[in-house]
Amino acid sequence: MLRIPDGPRPPLQFLPPARRPWLLAIGRWGSWLQIRMLGIRKVETTGGRHLVELYRGMQEGRARFIIAFRHPSTDDGPLVFRLMCGIAPKEAARLGVRLPRAPRGYFLYGRDVPEWAGRWLAWVFPRLGALSVFPGQLDSSSLSAIRRCLTEAPHPLAVAPEGQVTYHNEKVAALEPGTAQLGFCCAEDLRRQGRAEEVFILPVCFSYHYRESDWKGLARLLARIERECGLPPLSLAPGAKPYVRVMRAVRHLLDRAEEQYARFYGVSFRQGGDDSVGALQRRVDALVEAALGEAERFFRVASRGDWVQRVLAVRHAGLTWIHREDLASTDALPPLERALAGRVAAEAWLRLRHMELADVLEYVRLDYLSPDSGIDRYVESVTTLWDVVNRLEGGNISGRGTPFPRDARIEIAEPIPVARFRESYKANRRRGVAALTEEILSVFRGMAEPGREGD
Repeated sequence: MLRIPDGPRPPLQFLPPARRPWLLAIGRWGSWLQIRMLGIRKVETTGGRHLVELYRGMQEGRARFIIAFRHPSTDDGPLVFRLMCGIAPKEAARLGVRLPRAPRGYFLYGRDVPEWAGRWLAWVFPRLGALSVFPGQLDSSSLSAIRRCLTEAPHPLAVAPEGQVTYHNEKVAALEPGTAQLGFCCAEDLRRQGRAEEVFILPVCFSYHYRESDWKGLARLLARIERECGLPPLSLAPGAKPYVRVMRAVRHLLDRAEEQYARFYGVSFRQGGDDSVGALQRRVDALVEAALGEAERFFRVASRGDWVQRVLAVRHAGLTWIHREDLASTDALPPLERALAGRVAAEAWLRLRHMELADVLEYVRLDYLSPDSGIDRYVESVTTLWDVVNRLEGGNISGRGTPFPRDARIEIAEPIPVARFRESYKANRRRGVAALTEEILSVFRGMAEPGREGD
């Protein structure tokens, strides 16, 4: 279990990018090592020519572009860096394209990430060219820095339109409109400056794949979940896929979580003996609503927007209770004031566990798994169940691990010209943003979701 804050913390400030060439050089050569340390055995890339052509267009003053990447894993960050600093120059060399400058890039990250992933990242990220944004709130400093980056920086900006990690290779989450909006903002800023560069969105799909030999590792992870839950071992026929074990674990976790919320938070759940996949999914959805609603009520946050926006709003509220903007210096506080502020921080931390639970439960999609599913979907689903256990025990995303090595695949699609949606945007900005967002979503689905056109 993570440690409860023993006192208030300084407010989180916007961290402007402060690129350091020497650190970028280390990062370029060290990114492959980091990828290997994360258990990624190999990386395959398709569509690299699209990336190279856009880098050439940017360096020749003909184009600006945003890399819009799918975000199925917490390990996507190193792949983004590798894509821009390692794969792009290799693809250029393979295609015989001479780029005047070595490809680099910028990327967005949540300002709260160093709080759970390691505070040293608050020093490293800006020096690698990262721009911080606050969860659930795009402040004026962040927006100004992003718009300057889009029009003035010598390299592209990478963003995740899904808004956060989604944990599914083959299921694309609803996209937030921010990526499309940034594309239009860039185009408008260029026109105001009298510049003729064309703006593109470059969809990139990351996915992770396991091998048939990993079924044994999956069985060990399931056994760990069962031990943590106090479930007795369940024998299966030799060679049988563990669907029954997975669903048993789902039912047990639902039973325990519903009991907890009913007994201590006064939540009523619909009772019934239906044990179908659809009924279990409705129970999951009800539990998501119960956990997220409990956090919203405590922080007095309105239940507004889609699920991601609600999660981000709660996260932002909780962080402001822990990182107090009204306390310039927590060290100078009298003991009583510090104790009271620490009490508030501790309560906020505890109530954020509800949001953390909802944040992972939303990705328990029972129709994503079937008795005949392959190893990839089984690993994703069981890892998410392990994360549910972690969150119920007080953890957050930092406790989610990757059970064993896997291969990574990077698919780069044809760039989407923002100009294609210019007239729609001029007529109605909201509809224009929605149309471009839908186009990005369609491309993602064509790459990620089996059975769709373009797969």
